[in-house]
Amino acid sequence: MTDSIDLNGEVALVTGASKGLGREFAIALAKAGAAVALVARSADGLQETAASIEATGGRTVVLTCDVVDQNSVKATVDEAERLLGPIDIVINNAGVVGPSGPDWELDPAEWWRVIEVNLSGQFFFAHAAMPGMVARGRGRVVNVSSHAAGFASAGFSAYCASKAALTLWTECLAGSAAEHGVSVMAYTPGTVKTDMTRYAASRPDKGNRIVDGISELFARGMDDPMENAVSTFMQVAAGRFDAFPGRQIAVGDDPDVMAAAAEEIEQRGLYAVRINVLDRVSTDPADAWRGGSVPTPVSD
Repeated sequence: MTDSIDLNGEVALVTGASKGLGREFAIALAKAGAAVALVARSADGLQETAASIEATGGRTVVLTCDVVDQNSVKATVDEAERLLGPIDIVINNAGVVGPSGPDWELDPAEWWRVIEVNLSGQFFFAHAAMPGMVARGRGRVVNVSSHAAGFASAGFSAYCASKAALTLWTECLAGSAAEHGVSVMAYTPGTVKTDMTRYAASRPDKGNRIVDGISELFARGMDDPMENAVSTFMQVAAGRFDAFPGRQIAVGDDPDVMAAAAEEIEQRGLYAVRINVLDRVSTDPADAWRGGSVPTPVSD
């Protein structure tokens, strides 16, 4: 599937590109022909990613950046465009799990740091790169989210809250960007064995939905292979899900299957963060706001 994706002439920027999913996303983008700006706090891991890209003839630059520093982000985007050209694709991949445990026992600064990295950092990169996209009438922003955006895990409140906010913000941003030719999507790569998921699975606080869920998937060999996560990601990055702006696409989703269910996806608010309420008959558009969901007829 990804072999048919051609990104020659495109410029992509990938945050958190020093390891794990970010590294594999960046390498895949380069293999498809894109020039790639690699971004992370430390240059060491980025150099390894760059070496992998350059070994196959790819074009890349290494840029260190603190994603929670707006000035640093703006300077990074400016430098990427100076070295590679106008940015066509932003991959907001940088993220952290953060502290776990009862909220009243956590360090508030550590809790808030998760919100800053997983949400503010994504906003800063979109804020810096999108004016150019809007001016050119084209571009794509992919925010890497998580299944945790859709369920509560008592021990990882900062992570769940940050990903839910990221996914809902993605939809808000997409609504503003679409009329300017810019596509904004969220993507969840599933449970891939990375440093982050291994760390979560190894934690001693059993009884936590994230810890237990990841541990169980690993134990049963049901984790998502990296190649599957990258394959679906590349379809998102290449625009094959653009008919569903603002939605959260997951590893294994098929754009053709979703297209066949487009009306249901829109009516039911699928692939998005929603507050579900009791079904009721209504023709008042305001009910979508008051009830938090699109009104649907009462079931028989």
